[in-house]
Amino acid sequence: IMAMDETGKEQIMAMDETGKEQIMAMDETPKTNEETRASSRLSRRTFVKATGLAAGATAMTAITGLPAGAATRGRLPEVMRAGPPAGIGGKTGKKVIFTTHDNNSFFPEVQIGCQVMAGLRGWHFQFLGKTPQPPASEIIAIMEDAIAAGPQAIGFTRIDDHSYDSTIERALRKGIKVVLYNVASPGYEALGVGFVGQDFIPAGRTAGQQIAAYAQKITGRKSGIIECEEIAAGNSALTQRIEGTQQGIAAYNKANGTSYTTDILVASTDVPTATGLINAKWEAQGDKIVGWACADFASYIVADWAVEHHLTGKFAVGGFDLNTPVLYSIRAGTSQYTIGQNPYAQGFVTSAFLDMEMEAGYPGFTYDTGAEVVNASNIKAVIKREAKFATL
Repeated sequence: IMAMDETGKEQIMAMDETGKEQIMAMDETPKTNEETRASSRLSRRTFVKATGLAAGATAMTAITGLPAGAATRGRLPEVMRAGPPAGIGGKTGKKVIFTTHDNNSFFPEVQIGCQVMAGLRGWHFQFLGKTPQPPASEIIAIMEDAIAAGPQAIGFTRIDDHSYDSTIERALRKGIKVVLYNVASPGYEALGVGFVGQDFIPAGRTAGQQIAAYAQKITGRKSGIIECEEIAAGNSALTQRIEGTQQGIAAYNKANGTSYTTDILVASTDVPTATGLINAKWEAQGDKIVGWACADFASYIVADWAVEHHLTGKFAVGGFDLNTPVLYSIRAGTSQYTIGQNPYAQGFVTSAFLDMEMEAGYPGFTYDTGAEVVNASNIKAVIKREAKFATL
């Protein structure tokens, strides 16, 4: 143990076999590097000898400050509590509800993350939402229903910067703990709540670099249109991803002498509707299109449409999320990449933050669930990992 005496000299304090303190002052005279190394080796040997570390239990007591006899039979001392304080650990029986703006095929894995935490804590858990994405008034009605059910905590999505704030604030005034997940939109910090989800613009930049590189590799062309698709209008996450994708493409152009441009297509989660819109865009733009950069999981819809129309290999295809059809299209080579955002964490970590607020009183904070690039190099491992969640 290091200490300082009254003169400011460093000392090593230890216990000998009898329990008496021994003090070894350290020489303050400057030494050469070699002398310092030799002195250090000597000091360590002397320290071990003086403290009786080789002998075991008595020395362990001296170093840790534990009562004599706490370290016995050569084992490390037991320093763990028997359990958490009353009121923090165990099954709590709390009611926790999550709502979503669009209960599409991304969210089953989010629900699983919630359910795992709910099981650990003995919660009464519900997950509410409709698909396809309903109007804002219906999303608000679902949020209000959750509040009226009287839960202790709610996980909300916030897909724009104003429409849902009065509802979120009402929940907070009632003493309900709130953490946003999946999408928060700019300005959410002013509400005083945490957020668990992707940082969308940087994730979009990653996607932009991916789609531009694959467009050049697959088509061999240095110019053309990259279609930026989103499954619904009015969702800030998709808007920000497209913004980031455009930035990533611009950066790729600058670095590689290409001149790809972008266009935006608002499609749908409904496959026939989305397929019709994709086909109409192709008929309008034709082979000017060198890539489809989806801001969501619709990349598999583009890939399947391309297979049906014998267009695979005429452009690059990529998007976001880890839905099973998305992953299978990469494995089949009909799309090239996807950007994951850890949906399990969006359920489990959000639930953990809510639990932390309810039981320990600590506020939630912003947790970036990342931008995992999935392509042919790691698709087998990712499919194996995601199989347990079986999102369709």
